[in-house]
Amino acid sequence: MKQKNKSKGFTLIELLVVIAILGVLMGLIGPKVFDILSGSKGTKTQSIFKSWVTQIYQYKEHYKYYPPFLLEYDEGEPVLLSEDEAHDSFIAALRGMKWDVGSQNWVQLDDALLEQNRKARQFHAFTEDEFGEEGYLADAWGGRKIRMVVDQNGDGLIELSSQAVEEIKNALKTDYEEETVEEAAEKFKVIRDKVGIYVLTDMTGETDTENVFSWDIKKYLSD
Repeated sequence: MKQKNKSKGFTLIELLVVIAILGVLMGLIGPKVFDILSGSKGTKTQSIFKSWVTQIYQYKEHYKYYPPFLLEYDEGEPVLLSEDEAHDSFIAALRGMKWDVGSQNWVQLDDALLEQNRKARQFHAFTEDEFGEEGYLADAWGGRKIRMVVDQNGDGLIELSSQAVEEIKNALKTDYEEETVEEAAEKFKVIRDKVGIYVLTDMTGETDTENVFSWDIKKYLSD
């Protein structure tokens, strides 16, 4: 009669060793997982911004000019989309309808907003993910201070205003060494694109918004 093989279990020492190894691994991997999850908000925000840039290009191709509200500012001076008039105008330009923040419903454009999209054509279908809890356009952290600039003179470049450069520099110093940012400033003050959309780290602490740009600014900040 054959003797049955008894399954060999873990000894107490082996279990303690496994637990210790798992503890070390979690200590190493845990922060990485947090970084990935946090970074996903930045990736989502950048993806939305790039989509908006693409649709602004489509608008320009169709009408042969940028939405009029963007041309009320000097080139390089950011338009803050959190301001009600700019917010309504931007949505009207891309959606061809007015977004009623209070009821959070779409309504027909009134005469003033028809100036932004005279054929009421839809270039972009906004989704829930692009709006914050209060019904305004927001980044993935819920921040509303979305800035936008366009190339107005047709040279394919946007030279940011000195104030915009200073704001970007101060925000970037939360991610990079001060010396690195200062050295890169002369390069990143010119956006080599026709449209730029971005948000900056919220210094007030009201939201967790981080620096996100529709264009590649990191290439100027790499060692």
